Amino acid sequence: MQATSVFVRDDDLNVLDDSLRSVMDLLRDLCVPCNYQSVPAQLTPEAADFVRARRAQWPHGVRINQHGWKHAQTLRGQPRYSEFDGGRPADSQRADIARGRERLRELLGDDFGDTVFTPPCHKYDAATLQVLADLGFRVLSAGIAPGRAAGVYYALGRSLHRVGFLGRRVSYHGRGLPGSPLVEVSVGIDVDEDVDAAGRRRLKSAEELWQEFLAVRRVTPAVGVMLHHATYTQASRLAELRRFLERLRSTRGVEFVGIEELAGRFAAHPG
Repeated sequence: MQATSVFVRDDDLNVLDDSLRSVMDLLRDLCVPCNYQSVPAQLTPEAADFVRARRAQWPHGVRINQHGWKHAQTLRGQPRYSEFDGGRPADSQRADIARGRERLRELLGDDFGDTVFTPPCHKYDAATLQVLADLGFRVLSAGIAPGRAAGVYYALGRSLHRVGFLGRRVSYHGRGLPGSPLVEVSVGIDVDEDVDAAGRRRLKSAEELWQEFLAVRRVTPAVGVMLHHATYTQASRLAELRRFLERLRSTRGVEFVGIEELAGRFAAHPG
């Protein structure tokens, strides 16, 4: 089996609660590093102090990056969880991203990993990329779909040097983004987000996650795992996550790395 680099990204670092403690404890116990994506407008000083203390104990395993500004916007009169899609003017995007960057610097100091940006809901456009580059970001982390149809679409979009077309985003995972100094390092597995036939959220088992890993591994040697610690309010959820991560750890040829390390490798060896 091919060698595979795995990174873990935990979105929506906002407040200090038991779910954040539980997930951070689990990842520390398993020696699995994680990039925590913070929503600046929602990050409390208490949570900031807590993750800084954890990072002091394990600098390699705790990275803190920016996740938009407030994770919300109003688009055509409707509230949305995204922030940077829908044709939002570049100046407006710049103001919010810069404001978030400054707040994280104030709350986190040197513990803020200011090269990585995750756009809420993985939505962005060419203006977003220009703003990020101007502000000094060098890595964009979004999401990829592993299916064959998505692969064909991405290949076509990349051949046209498009950020998106036909209403969908083009992924450049493992590559530089067109007309930008940014490298994309995106997740392929969403641990928490799945629904049944009736549209109800359901818990993914460790075995289901393993099968997803195998599917993503077939299309990329760098597999990103996204979770949201706020959903881990039950022991059963933590247990499934633990089983999945333990299986990854015990698999020959799998290494856990941070987003920054992967971005460095991609930049050094563009594909």
